Amino acid sequence: MSLLRRLPDGAVKFIAGAVNSVGPIRRWVSQRSINSYAYATPPRPRAVSMASDYTSWRGLTDRRYSGRHLPPASARDAPAYPDLEQVAALFERKTLRLATNTSLLFPMFAQWFVDSFLRTKWEEGEDRRFRENESNHEIDLCQIYGVGEVQTSMLREGVGGRLRSQQLRGEEWPAPLFAEEEGRLEMEARYRRQPETDEDHPAVPGLYSPPNFRRVFSRWSDEDKRSAFAVGLEHGNSTLGNAVMNTLFLREHNRTAGILAGAHPDWDDERLFQTARNTTIVVLLNIVVGDYIVHIAPIDIRLEAPPGMAEKERWYRNNWMAVEFALLYRWHDLIPDQFAIGGETFHASRMLRANRLVTEKGLDQVLLDASRQHAGRIGLGNTAMFLLDPNGPDVKRLSLKMARACKLPSFNAYRRYYGLKPIASFEALTGEKAMAARLRQLYGTIDRLEWFVGIFAEGYGERQMMGELLTTMVANDAFTQALTNPLLAEAVYNEGTFGREGLEIVRTTKTLADVIARNTGIRDPDLVGFTVRKPPRLH
Repeated sequence: MSLLRRLPDGAVKFIAGAVNSVGPIRRWVSQRSINSYAYATPPRPRAVSMASDYTSWRGLTDRRYSGRHLPPASARDAPAYPDLEQVAALFERKTLRLATNTSLLFPMFAQWFVDSFLRTKWEEGEDRRFRENESNHEIDLCQIYGVGEVQTSMLREGVGGRLRSQQLRGEEWPAPLFAEEEGRLEMEARYRRQPETDEDHPAVPGLYSPPNFRRVFSRWSDEDKRSAFAVGLEHGNSTLGNAVMNTLFLREHNRTAGILAGAHPDWDDERLFQTARNTTIVVLLNIVVGDYIVHIAPIDIRLEAPPGMAEKERWYRNNWMAVEFALLYRWHDLIPDQFAIGGETFHASRMLRANRLVTEKGLDQVLLDASRQHAGRIGLGNTAMFLLDPNGPDVKRLSLKMARACKLPSFNAYRRYYGLKPIASFEALTGEKAMAARLRQLYGTIDRLEWFVGIFAEGYGERQMMGELLTTMVANDAFTQALTNPLLAEAVYNEGTFGREGLEIVRTTKTLADVIARNTGIRDPDLVGFTVRKPPRLH
């Protein structure tokens, strides 16, 4: 794959086209491409986790503690810790720089996707240690199904294998989360925690934990609460992208359940639901491998993951999300200063608590317009100011504090760990003089550069979406944690798991646009996607 990136675009397209047209060759190259990233680091298990700074049984087995790729920094590979405010200023956007061809749909999907498994446990106060997580460590679509079976049962309709939903303006959306009770808006009773009454009736947890519910909804107005959806995760209503993707995949689940119900009238609600769930999870996995990661890398070969492929590899191990994985996904630079829907322009902060905006404009319009607008370019000096507000999201300061609390080694230490050559100077890192000078003033030498700053400082070409180390780390974690999903195991991937109809859905779904085209009024998948689309010509 590195050879392809060095060739002219025309040669790359010719070679990729030839490879993609021959199935056996495409699958062979696909597997080699995946393994080139999957073997960039030693396979799991890792020697240490956030449980302790040294190898321990708890650290090897207790996944309540976040994983980590490298042990805490030693004196040899420790970065410098310049003044936090000066480092945070490196991320401030003065002038918006746009991505080459990445659409606004990409960050909408990316945030929704990773928030389901990168779930660092929230701690109040300044003395945060970021050791524990609330993740299932799987790509399991908990965004729409909830984090456990108790929560899943709350979200189910109980008929036809469907998830609960509502009709608004002739469209299907997730069911409402809040309802009027004695003149006040309260979470619907079915979603609330049920206290223990006696030993025969133990306490039942609610849809969300009380601390997470308070953290997310304590400042919501009644107007915002009226538009909140009952979805799997507490922050599933927090952004425009979450509202869009939760709705899209809820529709996909219910559509699949309807197909299965029509084909199997003897199946009960339970079997219909579980089979539709299996199918929809693998649909998402197909999108991640063949659409999402391909856009990030970019990989010109059409990637696919034959069932059982991962089982033959040494990296086929138990999933364990790492603190580095949670931090490297802070791609807030992708958010522009403003966005447009249906001819109306909004400040980017309007993406927060945007359910009412989405339902008013309609899912089709949001998806079409998001596909036609450029996202921001990933890198230093390109984070929207509202995201750096100390009284608001403050995303970069919190990320820097987390990286420092976890004692992450330096940027070059991670390059060596991923089999990449250390970078010799700030100029070589950034490719431009002004930012290199600012970094030198703060850190002195390149070997003292903090990893979290370095991955966003690293320059990259027009065909890339991010720097070399960031790309490698994303692909490594994504492939080795997506392709280990039990639904992709050779013994599981069959008609018994998906039904004949579900198996056909799985086999024919390769992109997010495929899901959009069958769950909205957008019938042409070429009109939507992670690459910026041009509006259709009017004749």
